[in-house]
Order: sequence, then C-alpha cells, then structure tokens
Amino acid sequence: MRRQGVLASQDGCKCPLGHVLSDYNSSGALSLATGKYCSPCPFNSYVDPSDPTHCTPCADINMMRSLTTGLCECQGGTVEDSWLLADTIEDRPYVGIHVCISEQVAQDLGSAALPAQFAVQSMYEVLDVGQQITDVVQVDRSVPFMHHFLASATRCKERRHWSSCQALANLCTLTLYSADSPACKVLSDFERPITVKDVHNFKGWVSGFPWLNYEDSTREVLEATSINRVVALDGLNSLLNMSLSVYRLDGTYLGMQPVTTQLVLCKGDDRHLSRYLRIGTDTSISCTLDLQKLISDYDEPLFYELWVDDAFQPDGTPKVPGPALYPVPVIIGNYRTGTEQPNRILYTNPSMELGVGGEGSNAITKVVMHRRFFLWDNVSGRKVLDKDSRPKAAATSQGSGASTKGAEGLSDLQVVRWAKKVELRVKLRQDDPETPYDESIRIFPPYLFIEYEQQVVSTIPEEIPAFGADNEELRFPKIEFHSSYLMDLSNYWYTSMILFIVLVVVVVIIFGVKLSVRNQSSSLNPPTGLISDLLGTVADAFFWFIFAMTGYWFFFFKLQVDVNVLLPLENPHHDFLTVVIACIVCKILQVMMLVYRQCNVDIFFIDWEKERGSDEKPAGAGSDKDRAINTNVSVWRTILIANEWCEMQGSRHTDIDFTLMFLLLFLAGLDYQYLATPQPDSTDLSANTVSIALRFFVISMWYFCVVLIQLAWRAFSYRFVQDPLDLFVDLCQLANISTFVLDEQFHGYYIHGRAVHPHADVNMHTMQANLQAESDGNLPHRGLTQTSKEDLNGASNQVFEVYIPDSVREEYDTLFSKVSQGSGGRGGGGER
Repeated sequence: MRRQGVLASQDGCKCPLGHVLSDYNSSGALSLATGKYCSPCPFNSYVDPSDPTHCTPCADINMMRSLTTGLCECQGGTVEDSWLLADTIEDRPYVGIHVCISEQVAQDLGSAALPAQFAVQSMYEVLDVGQQITDVVQVDRSVPFMHHFLASATRCKERRHWSSCQALANLCTLTLYSADSPACKVLSDFERPITVKDVHNFKGWVSGFPWLNYEDSTREVLEATSINRVVALDGLNSLLNMSLSVYRLDGTYLGMQPVTTQLVLCKGDDRHLSRYLRIGTDTSISCTLDLQKLISDYDEPLFYELWVDDAFQPDGTPKVPGPALYPVPVIIGNYRTGTEQPNRILYTNPSMELGVGGEGSNAITKVVMHRRFFLWDNVSGRKVLDKDSRPKAAATSQGSGASTKGAEGLSDLQVVRWAKKVELRVKLRQDDPETPYDESIRIFPPYLFIEYEQQVVSTIPEEIPAFGADNEELRFPKIEFHSSYLMDLSNYWYTSMILFIVLVVVVVIIFGVKLSVRNQSSSLNPPTGLISDLLGTVADAFFWFIFAMTGYWFFFFKLQVDVNVLLPLENPHHDFLTVVIACIVCKILQVMMLVYRQCNVDIFFIDWEKERGSDEKPAGAGSDKDRAINTNVSVWRTILIANEWCEMQGSRHTDIDFTLMFLLLFLAGLDYQYLATPQPDSTDLSANTVSIALRFFVISMWYFCVVLIQLAWRAFSYRFVQDPLDLFVDLCQLANISTFVLDEQFHGYYIHGRAVHPHADVNMHTMQANLQAESDGNLPHRGLTQTSKEDLNGASNQVFEVYIPDSVREEYDTLFSKVSQGSGGRGGGGER
C-alpha cells in the first residue's frame, strides 16, 4: 500500500486498479495501527469509484476486469450491449442492460440493431395540448427499447434464452403488435425456421418462443368447443376460474396468479371488484385514474397472459392429474395493420356481438386476436436524455456498474398510456343433440377486449383540478371495466318477432271493432276520437308486450336455478328501445288529443227551477225577455253544479302522490331497484349497474302493486262508502239541475237532475221538509221515468248514455252560435 502526501485533515489513500481499500490485512486481522491495506478484487468484479471499499460484481458472467482500464469487459467474441448502443462513453450507464452479447449475432440483425430503428416508439391518437388528438407521437430512444431490445434479440436468437425472448415479446406488446415494429419483426424471423408451430394444437404457438399471435381465424378460435368445464349458479362451478401468467418488462417470469382484481384498475372493495367472476353476473365498473400517480407511484408495467381453468373431461369427470389451462384471446382495440384498425369496431359499437347478425358476422372475419397484454405503460413513452440534457450531477456516473433504475431517472417521460376500457366476454354454448352430454352448460373460449388511451405528459395538470373544471379529465380520465355473459338468443328473438306480428294483428282487430262502433254511432267526424283510439290501442298493446317480454327476462333470469337464460349484450337492446319509444310517443299523442277533446266537450246545465209568482206579478207573466231579466230564480245553484263538475274532473281512482311515495319507498328505501341488476340472484340487492329491461319490469311491477292496492280500496269505498259520481247526481237532484254532456258530435251523457220537490231554491227548513217527505214516500221517485229502485233492478234512472240525431245536433249548433255571438239575444239574433 502506498500512502500519498496529503493534508492531515484529508487523510486519504488510493489503491491500484482492481484493488479496494480495507482496514484488514491479508491475514484478516484488523490493522488500524499500521494503516489501510489494498485488497485485490476477483477478476469478475471491478471497483466502482462511488464505492471504493467494495468489489462490485460484473453485470455478466462473461465479463472480466480489464487490467488496463479496471472496468468489466466482455470476452470471447462478445461485446457489451451498451458499447453498441452508446454514442459516447458517457452514454454507457444509460443504455443497455450491460450484458455480453454475440457481436456476430448483433451484426446479423442488420439495420434492426440500430437504435434509430428499434428504439422509436410510435403512439397513435394521442391526447395533446388543448385536448386535441394528435395522429402520431414518436418517442426516440425509448427507455425500454434502449435497455432491452439489443440484448434480448441477440440472446433470444443465439440460444433461445427464455427471459430474453419474453422481454422481446413484451417490447412487441408495447408497440401493440405493430407490423412495422422491429421487436415484432425480429421475433417473427426467429420463429420462422421452427417446424413445431402448434404447441398443444394451437396454431401460432411456436415451440420454445412466446405465443403472441393466433393463426387460426377468429371464428375458429371463438367457436371452439375444446373447453369442457361446466358452469352453474352455485357451488364450485359458479365461479369462472382463470389464471394469469405474469412477466416483468425484462422477461422475468413471475409465475401464475389466480385472477381476482388484476384486470380492474379501479380501487375499492375486492369482493365487489371481483364479482365479474361469478357466472352470469354482468358487471360495469367505472372510476377515474390519477395520471400523476400513474407516473410517479406505479411500478413498471407487468405483462399478462390470460388462461381459463378447464378441470373436466367431456363427460364431466375431473381431469387427471389436475386442471388444464385454456388460452384466452385478447383483442386490442388500438391494433393497427397499416392504416386500418380492424378491432376498433368493438369500441365504436360495444353492443355488437362477434359472429351474430350481419355486422357481427362481418366483424369476426376482420378482428385480429393476440395473447399478451398490459394495463398501463409509464415506460415506453420515456426518452433517454442526450448528454447535453442530463443534470450536471449525473455527469460523473460512469462505468458499467451504473444502475438501470438510476438511468431511468435521467430520462424524459413524454407520453403515458393506460387501459381506458377492459371488457371480458363469456358465451355459453348451445346444446348439441348428437352428443350424450349437455353442451348448454359449457362455454366457448372467453375473450378480453382492451382499448388503450395515450396522453402527452406535459398536458397533465400538476395541481389537482376542481370538480367540473375543464381540465379535470386531463388529470383524472375515466376508465371502465365490463364483464358480459352471453348466449345464443336467436330462438328468443324469432319467437318475439312472431308474438309481435300476432300483437299487430290483434291491434288491427281491436281498432277495427272500435271503428265499427264509431261508424254505427256516426262518431267518425271529427276524426280526433278515431285517431285517439288508434294511438291508445297501439300504446297499450306495445306496453303490455314490453311488460310481458321484460317479465320473461326477470322471472327466467333472476329466479333460475340452473344456467338457462342470460341477458342480451346490448343494454338497452335496440328492439326494446324502439318499442318503448313508440309506446311513449303514441301515449303522449293520445293524451294530447284527449286533452284537446276534453277542452272541446259541450257541457250545459238545465235549470228546472220554476219562477215564483206574487199577487202583483204572477209567475210566467210578461215577455220572455222580461222573464229572463227579472226572474227571481237564483243562478248560484247552477254555479255550484258547474264548480262541482270542474272539481270532479281532477278526481282519479289513484293518488299520484301516494303512488310515487310508496314506489320510492320500495325502490330506493328498500333497495328493490337492485332487483334489476344483471345477476341471476333475486336475493342479492347489492348496488350495481342495472339492466334497462329488468328495470322497466321492476318499476312497472311495483307501480302496479301500489296502484292495485289503491284500486281495491277505491272499489271497496265506492261500493260500501260513497261514489263521487253518485254524490254529484244527488247534488244535481237537490239543485234541480240536469247536466248534458256531448263528448262526440252525436254522442254524449245525460244526468237527469230534475227534482221531485216543488222548489229547490229554498231555505234549510224547507229543504229538510222536502227530503223528509221524499223519505216517507209522499213524493214521486227520482229519475226520468220515476221508477222505483226495486223495479229498476240495479239499472240507472238518472244517468244515461245518449245518441242524438243530426237534426238535434244542427239545432244545438245553431243555438250555441247565437249565444256565443252576443250574450244570449243582446246585439240581435240571440233571442228565442
């Protein structure tokens, strides 16, 4: 050891290359008294200038320490990847993973080994400044590609190094399987010479390489019948058991994980987030994602491959020695092939079912499926900074032992990406009568749909925006997760179409009967009544049709014991929505025409009260005009009857306030609104997104329950307490006023209110005496024919439905026009 002449306050020592300072001599004894010793490091280690007291192992086992430079150098025709990637020696700590690769293999990669080719990450449709969409943003010298591509490509090609091939597959996944990506091209070139390309009979799975692409058509993959596991609504088979194979960005295999909440980026109760695994339970989960936390707190992305557990033989017996794994395809909505985006149709039309209907059958021939996916990406949009852009404090960090994680700190994150929408779809198979097993309780291969969104980091607000602010979504974008369980509903829709046709025929017959009745009663002019009948018939028929169809879904889905019925994917279904809208429009038009008709109903009151005479002027003396002006008959009785008639127009058999209050009690207070959740369990009232069809039935059902209770009470009270119409008829009798109503041109109603008493405009004492005389039977019977109740046998003698001839109508219209012209006879022509 050599001690250099230094100041006593510094008291420093320096060792030759490849030696470290130590307080122990070669015998291992502490040598504080004699000074520090220089201990040699092994040849596969070096001395890091930042830690001169320890020997730092070389990054690769093929590295040895150079006697001239003291740094680790590759041996035997290999070269450190960072030497090939770095433009200058200062770049070495920030590029590559500092491993030895074959120099010849690297040269064989040709232009693909150039950073200008493989390290460019292109992201499309990026949310940029001003919330505008930029078609493409290119990130040069992308960190994960500058670190992993060259080493992974050479080691995967040279000796099929497992983690290197997996890392190369991860880089290809980060490009969303772009055909122009060097990572995808190189991996495809490596697989081309391999003859075994159907591992476990899956075309496209090359032996010894990661499986990224399907070679079978989408229809063949999604309609395969290889999964034998059965499904149920309770027991062990009520859960969709799935597994994830997990990889780190560098290709390290982290093992298999059972699927719980990994597919859901939202945070919350794991029991709620994992409900989508229960068979038949459609789930919709949405929340917002804090992009600043995604950048600062989230680790580098993990890469997944999804599998469904298949633990059964075709006959339903368990497999031996244990469950098998069946691959679940992934459909990337952002996938591009040239300028086309064949998978985007599942994002723009989320209710479309692949292979079903014209549009679905066309889409299934174009959709491209893959295997591996990620849920967030906070690394590929990160750019390795140039030498001039790095912080000054980092300029001294040299040598092959520099930390990769530290190097990422000297990079610029330009674009961040996350899974905006994730949807898992599972479809039941149809029973095949030619097989001895029940195929309807088995499933087709599930598939996962993922739509990513990208945003320029500089547009993300650093401060938390206020609720409702214009830039709130730039910091907290909305993310969604959906699960859908499907089945073939072609038989259901065929039956529904037949029932709908039958319904239309019934509507035509009912309307024809009403038309015939109106024709016989000469009530076709004006046609408002006829049109109102048509609209009301259509609206009522459509409503009961929808009520019956949604009732089928409710009872056969919510109350089923075995898996027999699943809800449609579209919520609400377009056929359901069309009929509901037609029903509402027809009913609104009917109500409007009903209001119009009621506003134009002819109502007049006939006052039978006789004028009282006196000694000076007997009753009936004088002209008609004088009697009309000087009559002593009070008009207040007529005003009273008119007022009671107006009040009776607002009477209903049900009370809207009472109905809505109890409907709110049942739906919101007792949580019965969650009977409409798309899960086959009527006892589970936990909060979840509801099915529109089921909600229609649930609300209608409880509405009918409340209304029927009120109708039953009204029927009882009308029968045993009082009927408002009977009270009005009695009032007309007491007031000695008849009511004549013409609701159609030749049709109407007549309430005979002519009193059997001498006078109705009397004081209380006289009225009481008149009533007593009537009670004692001293007066004729009430009614037009003055027939006793016993002889009427329940028929009405006071209320009549009337039809008038043309002559009466013409005479009425003539009189009414004269009256409306000028207050009876004043102004001429009104006197009769």
